[in-house]
Amino acid sequence: ATEQVNMETSEYRFFSDFDSGNLAEVEEVSVNEDEIHEAEFQVWTKPDCFQTEFQAGNTGTWFYFGMEGGQPGALIKFNIMNIGRQTSLFSQGMKPVCLITSESDEWKRIDDDPIVTSVEDGCVLSFMFRNPKNTKKETFLALTYPYKFEELQETLDTIEESFNCHPRAFKQRQTEDKTDIYFHRETVIKSLENRNLDILTITDMNGLQEELEDDLQYLFPDETNRRPHMFDKKEIVFVSSRVHPGETCASYVMKGFINFLLCKDDVQATKLREKYVFKIVPMLNPDGVANGNYRNDTRGVNLNRVYGNPTKEHSPTIFAAKKLIDYYHSLNQNKESPTSKIFLYTDIHGHATERGIFMYGNHSEDNEFKVQTLLYPKLLAINNPNFSFASCKTANMTLQDLVSGTNADGCGRAYAHRATGLAQAYTLECSFNGGDNDKGEKEIYTPEVYEDFGKSLAVSILDLTESNPRSKVQDTPLRNLAGVKMFVSKKIKAAQLMEASRKFALGKLMNYISMQNSKTIENNKYAEVEVSGQHDTSRRRSSGAI
Repeated sequence: ATEQVNMETSEYRFFSDFDSGNLAEVEEVSVNEDEIHEAEFQVWTKPDCFQTEFQAGNTGTWFYFGMEGGQPGALIKFNIMNIGRQTSLFSQGMKPVCLITSESDEWKRIDDDPIVTSVEDGCVLSFMFRNPKNTKKETFLALTYPYKFEELQETLDTIEESFNCHPRAFKQRQTEDKTDIYFHRETVIKSLENRNLDILTITDMNGLQEELEDDLQYLFPDETNRRPHMFDKKEIVFVSSRVHPGETCASYVMKGFINFLLCKDDVQATKLREKYVFKIVPMLNPDGVANGNYRNDTRGVNLNRVYGNPTKEHSPTIFAAKKLIDYYHSLNQNKESPTSKIFLYTDIHGHATERGIFMYGNHSEDNEFKVQTLLYPKLLAINNPNFSFASCKTANMTLQDLVSGTNADGCGRAYAHRATGLAQAYTLECSFNGGDNDKGEKEIYTPEVYEDFGKSLAVSILDLTESNPRSKVQDTPLRNLAGVKMFVSKKIKAAQLMEASRKFALGKLMNYISMQNSKTIENNKYAEVEVSGQHDTSRRRSSGAI
């Protein structure tokens, strides 16, 4: 849990006793007369699971704290002493964000570029901030735009109230307009610290069945809340986010995705609800978010590495997510030609080092699987200028994974693929900072950019089946889905040829090096024999002289 930090010897008060707050220690530094700033503070953040047996190293990147007091208008220098190994992030123009409550209710990036100084165990982030004129009201500073657990709960409460979501009889629902929005919210399970893991069901009344979804063992503890209805002839789109607490941009993408699906009069949103049932898990790690963690849960575990065998006792939210994937996949299994009921799976993340917005898919040697995997990312690139098709990959092993012995097989998208066989199982990655748009122009991301991309994430699903009433594909040289498939197939073949050429050239180089080494060894042996012979002759001559 977060603790409040007070500085009794200073004019300033610093604190982090709120949802997602992170601040361990603040130390005031004396300022020389020749400095341009009037005050300076060294700040230490809390690593994940601070002062517990699960405390994790190199997880101090996330900071989020409030301040008040001090001289109005004073220029303050902050040094975040344990930001971690984030030189790459800040060398790309990343700036922390601030919320000055006396001036606005909107977060914005600070004005001046920060300075990053490398140290033995990471780097120090230094930046200037001008104290507001009204110092009696709170000001907040954070690594990037926060999105708190409390904010999610308030948003979902508002949506739920707007749809008047009290249980209605099936006959009553049958009389409703088929295009009316069906919205259902449930608590899937409680986290280790007793927070809700929410799941939303969004669709329309088309295909509504009287039958309800099954009660799953250990899940859905609120018995007063009925399970949602089943829907005939509709596939499921499963979307989750925020398994890593510090990746707050994921929540803004999810917000845009949900808001768009709930647009009653938009023809694309209407078509999406008509065709699919959306199962949405907005925050997979509510405890990590609320505690201000950067990477892990409250037991120091990276929850995106435990999908292979999660337990209800140690990783309840992933235990629940895995059971949901298994259940929704199985809903078609009793039919003559069983296929997964899940049409597409996406888990939304943020990325601290890579620029832009891109996807990881699952690897396969099968060419058709590769085409199907890269089709959705290409459609996303057509629908949103901030998405980079060229940056999409099918593997994302990190150095830390190699060191710790873990691997990406334990992540959500890998499990979804193994469970369903789907090629369309993805990890979406969004830069904390920004990227290049389709014109090559640099763009710094804001919550509005992330939310807009959430809409594109939804719209592009329609293009997978040529069901988009406002498709942008027809306005490109590719013209239609077949053209997009041909483009992707050519890209894959070109990449395969390039890889084959690279391997051939590498093989030739290795053979050449091997031959040179063999020659060197032979020459060394010859030289040794020659030297040895000369040495023996010298010894015989010496012996004769004696």
